[in-house]
Amino acid sequence: QELEALLDRVEKKDLREFILPQNWEAEKKRIFEKYGKKPELWRHVRGPVTLATSIYGVENLIFLIPDEPDLAKRFSSVISDVIFGMASIMDEEAGYSHDNAPSGFSFADDNCYLLTEEMYEFFGFPILKRIFERWSPKPEDKRYQHSDSDMGHLLPVLSRLNLTGCNFGPNILVNDIREYMPNTRIDGCLAPFTFMSNDEKAIIAEVKRDCEMAKDSKGLNLSTAGSIN
Repeated sequence: QELEALLDRVEKKDLREFILPQNWEAEKKRIFEKYGKKPELWRHVRGPVTLATSIYGVENLIFLIPDEPDLAKRFSSVISDVIFGMASIMDEEAGYSHDNAPSGFSFADDNCYLLTEEMYEFFGFPILKRIFERWSPKPEDKRYQHSDSDMGHLLPVLSRLNLTGCNFGPNILVNDIREYMPNTRIDGCLAPFTFMSNDEKAIIAEVKRDCEMAKDSKGLNLSTAGSIN
């Protein structure tokens, strides 16, 4: 009931009025006249599962999907509508139309690993698919996913998005990714804690491992898998 009430409130909101401050037009004009700067585009957002668990709780979301699938689907749809709406509004504010807005979009969804493959396909996948189809329709357009977690079981679903770049958890190795994503640039497989501990032998061993795995496919940036605190 609490979630239904929250979604009711979100659906009734004027999104433009909600995200833009009252002095927006005056400040936008002032900054452009003084600095020549237009509002920045909105092309990156927290991923749908991480967002949903932040709003509703981890266990709640996990139980919601099988127990109340209609409400879970509505939750997913509202997240999708808000992301789509915010990106569209910022395109307009930056002076772009639907046809000439710059392409590319990325998601950071650490918590996606909490869902099974079927649950993610039901809840998270449709959101990324919709956003990528709108802002990254061409093969070369940026379609990016960061998830520094053990989300290897989701690779078959994510592969259908034709990601151009990814940064996954340290247990998801080059060979694992390449099995499902032959053309995706991999931004790092070095474990962050190996790097942070400055263990030179371990760093060299992991980098050698990754280079060996990338020999045939290439497309590997030598970086950490996930974030460095």
